[in-house]
Amino acid sequence: MVAITKILWLALTATAATATAIVRRDVITVQNDITQKIGPSWTTLNQDIAAFPESGSAGATTIQKDFTNAIAALDTTTSDIQSTGSFGIVSGTTILADIQQLVPTFLAVLVTLGAQESSWSSIEGGKSLILSQLQSSSAATSKFLDAVITAEPLLLKPGALAIKAQLTGAFTTAIAVYSV
Repeated sequence: MVAITKILWLALTATAATATAIVRRDVITVQNDITQKIGPSWTTLNQDIAAFPESGSAGATTIQKDFTNAIAALDTTTSDIQSTGSFGIVSGTTILADIQQLVPTFLAVLVTLGAQESSWSSIEGGKSLILSQLQSSSAATSKFLDAVITAEPLLLKPGALAIKAQLTGAFTTAIAVYSV
């Protein structure tokens, strides 16, 4: 009877540990999300936006899909960060460096879209589509960066806040162009 109880106890604790490991994310998952999901999705978006208006209506459709993928990557990463909890100094530094490498791509998307306002205005519903995508992207980016700020150790929070301020300003500018 004691042996059966021990076996059941071991099976129960092994199952609970496995379930926790499956549900809980780790820092490596977050780093991979940033470098393998957010980075590539925003790079693709940037390239497709740069090819517009020459890419025409097919390009506009592709850009809409790109925005959907980029927002989904941000949302997934936000969820994984929240599941991970707090970062250590080393992992927090690596994550901030990974995000900082993406900032020029984010800025390029926003600046290029700002310069393309007249091209999007010439497409029926184009200007409102981009405005909507910019607003959604801004909200997803803000949630993502809020999760990063929350997870970062105290010493690294100012770096994350600076990135958020920079991107928030760029989104605000791009959104203002399409809000007129």
